[in-house]
Amino acid sequence: MSGGQHTPMATLRFFADDLKPAVVTEILRLKPNAAAQKGQPFKKKDGVHRAEARVGTWFVTTEGRDIGSRPEDHLAWVITLAIQNLEKLRRRNPDVKVDFSLLVFGKKFDIHDIPRDLLKIAVLLGELELEFPERGIDMFLNKRNLAAKLRKAVADGTTSG
Repeated sequence: MSGGQHTPMATLRFFADDLKPAVVTEILRLKPNAAAQKGQPFKKKDGVHRAEARVGTWFVTTEGRDIGSRPEDHLAWVITLAIQNLEKLRRRNPDVKVDFSLLVFGKKFDIHDIPRDLLKIAVLLGELELEFPERGIDMFLNKRNLAAKLRKAVADGTTSG
């Protein structure tokens, strides 16, 4: 996007102590942005290595994908990918967990632009991190705090710029 605008980005992460990233890649038929078995260095898509993984991890982002500029479309893409594959993954590794993140640039974004049902699905599957850097917002939503966090965002006026 032009004029200093950035496209939103969502991330899907599968993780478990004994997760084998190759199994996730095989089931999803999608190359991860980064993946590592527990104790192994993270290897990003471009081959660069980072710190050791504390748990087996596999993740993919919407970065560089033709999904558009609406944050809710990026979140829907990763949630759909998780829903389509989580049962298959759990047949191979019952302990696999999932979480999501959504990074949104710009001060005008309103968290209530994301359909509440989409947020509920994300937190029913795992945890959802929402990051709005220009506004200093970084919140984690889960089953226990979803309603309270959304009410607080409205009360504090932190939902739109």
